[in-house]
Amino acid sequence: MAITPNWPTLTFTVPQGDLTLIGGTLYELDTEADFRQAINAIMASEEGIVFEDPIFHETESIISGVTYARKITVINGYNVTFSPDAQWSVRLAGSNNDIWDIESGILNQNQVQVIPQNSAGLISGAALLALQQTMATELHLVKQLTGGKVIVSLDDLTITVYDEDEVTVLLVLDITADGRTRTPQ
Repeated sequence: MAITPNWPTLTFTVPQGDLTLIGGTLYELDTEADFRQAINAIMASEEGIVFEDPIFHETESIISGVTYARKITVINGYNVTFSPDAQWSVRLAGSNNDIWDIESGILNQNQVQVIPQNSAGLISGAALLALQQTMATELHLVKQLTGGKVIVSLDDLTITVYDEDEVTVLLVLDITADGRTRTPQ
């Protein structure tokens, strides 16, 4: 069974059988390959071509100089239903999207639990590589200037710079988005 449109209600029904079983009652919808491309195929058909576009798609978007990953937005009054109406879960993967949005009427809520994986930190692979190269260069410069070691902690999201003795903390840099104040450990 494939994604099916109901033109009078502008609803696309996504069947559980088209999703990837992760385990137990958890399934995953690849929002690019299994959702957007399927919707595009429906809209390109003789039946669908007369209707307004149901989705807006950007492969990447740049916000404040950061390149974010794929974004899929349901538009023009369309909505999405997951079927069957039973107690199972679907995880949305592969894009930032609004498919899960109940308040705006995009998701027809039933017993299916929809788990979005949107992230302000979901950035494109090329942008991530550039960011990693920039950070590596900057950390190398800090190490050369101080003569000490530099520790990046993903647990508490800090970069700690030590003096030449590699014990005395010179600086703790916050790498979180909220800019919390850090005390050297």
